[in-house]
This record gives sequence, C-alpha cells and structure tokens, in this order.
Amino acid sequence: MEPLLYILTANVAFAAFGSRFIRRAPIMASLRSSVEKRSALLHQLISCPHCLCFWFALVGSALLSHTLLQAGCALLLGWRGGYYLNRLLDNVSSDQTIPKAQRQCHVCAQPYKRDFLERQGRYFCSYNCWFDHLKDQRRSERPVFDPNGMFIRQEVYPMSVQVINPTQAKDLLDSDDGYVYIDVRSMPEYEDAHPAGSLNIPIMHKEAMGMVPNNDFVRTVEKHFAHDAKLLLGCQMGGRSQRAAEALVAAGFTDVSNVMGGFGGARDQSGQVVEKGWAELGLPVETGAGEGTDYPSLSKGL
Repeated sequence: MEPLLYILTANVAFAAFGSRFIRRAPIMASLRSSVEKRSALLHQLISCPHCLCFWFALVGSALLSHTLLQAGCALLLGWRGGYYLNRLLDNVSSDQTIPKAQRQCHVCAQPYKRDFLERQGRYFCSYNCWFDHLKDQRRSERPVFDPNGMFIRQEVYPMSVQVINPTQAKDLLDSDDGYVYIDVRSMPEYEDAHPAGSLNIPIMHKEAMGMVPNNDFVRTVEKHFAHDAKLLLGCQMGGRSQRAAEALVAAGFTDVSNVMGGFGGARDQSGQVVEKGWAELGLPVETGAGEGTDYPSLSKGL
C-alpha cells in the first residue's frame, strides 16, 4: 500500500507544480507569448490548468507506475488532485496580495475583522454592506468566468431567478406578453435542433479542446435587450442556463427565468429523468440557424 501512496502523492505534486510552472513561471513567459501568437489551440492547452494537469498526470503515471492499476489511480488522482491543489494555491496567493493591515470593508471602510464576509476578492463587514454593494456596483462589468475559465457564482438576491419547465416556457411564449427564449447552448448544439423561434447566445463555445467561456455573453444580451426584457433561458438540461440567468440578473436584468429541463431533459445521477425537456415533450422544434437568430449575427459589431 505504501508504494502506491508514494506514487499518488508524487503524481499530484508533479501535476500541480508542473502545470503551475508552465502557466506562471517568468522563465516560461516568452514560450507562452510565442504559443499564443502561433496557435490558439496550443495556447488554450497551456493556459488551461485542467488540461495541463491531465497531461502532466498522464506522463507522471507512465513514469512512476509499475502496473496498470497503479497507472490508472495515479492518472486520476494526479489529474484531479493537481488541479484542485492549483486552485488552492491560486486562492492563497490572491488573498496574500492585500496586506492584512490594509483590508477593510469595501463599502463603509471599517477595519478588517475575522468575521468579515469575503465576496469576489472584496471584504464586507455585514450583509447590509454586501447587499448595498450589489445594488450600487456597475453590474454589467462583473465577470462571468474566472481566469481559469470556471464559472463565477454570481452574488444575486434569493429567488431573483425564476425556475420554470419547458411547458410553462411554451405557454409564456404563446401569451403575447413579449417573452423571448434564448438558447445558451453552443452553436453546433443549436444548429442541430432548438426550440422554435429561439435565439442563440451561447454561454460557452464548443471547441476542439472542449467547452470554453464566451466572455461576450452578457454584452451580447445587453446589445439586443433592455434590462426589463422578459427572458427565458434554456440549455440542454438546465445547468448552463442557471449560470447564464444568474449572470444576467447580476448585470441588472430583472425578469429572467431558467427553463429547467432545457432542450434534452434533466436527469439525476442514476440517469432517471427528473424534468422532461423541450424535445421529449413534443414542443415545436427547428433545425439550422438563420440570420438574426444565430450567434454570429447577434454578436456582430461587439
């Protein structure tokens, strides 16, 4: 058991610090700059801690392991452990950029105490100050993704995002009350099939290396809709659209609903359907993408 423990520990460290060296070391700056200019795909690879940790863990498991079982365990633990160790180090290093003596409430400037709330890198002495900040900040500038491409959970008031199912969404669209369905799935997913009459503004793009953030999501929605527009957001199951809805509410939109079940239906961990999707319910579906409803035309001029 001890050799396996040593192998796992060594591979986590190798994946974490190897990937961190590629992403952060000053000596690698020229390489990162050169790769960015030459290949968007390779730049995505070396700037993504998730991808880097996988490749380092794969190399480490091949070098350190003596059996297939050891290699499999070392790859999985090295990949995930290295990634989360990187995130922990990122949080610690970002927290240390503000000297403790200089920390204070972002709203009322009260000196820092241990019971202060920390939200998105700022400190608040109470929930009142935190909510005051949420009301008064320039909301459209709030990022949806962190530098690693991970969703930033938006600080929004409870119940500010309505949750409805596809049947309720169809009824609202048919009510002539001005509701609009925004499909936040990637462009290929939208082109394969989508709710009839919906617009496509992806919250993430589908690339060769996987899903990457669309940092223009909020700006694209703001380009076409006022903050009091009645928006219904749907994805494949309901997860991406929930994040998209939170981002829009945080940007100042006041009537946003997440269509739980989305286009393909929501399922639990065992694969059982917990909310049927738009397609499963036999609601009107369209294929392809046209001018004025597809993302390239909606994002033009940003």
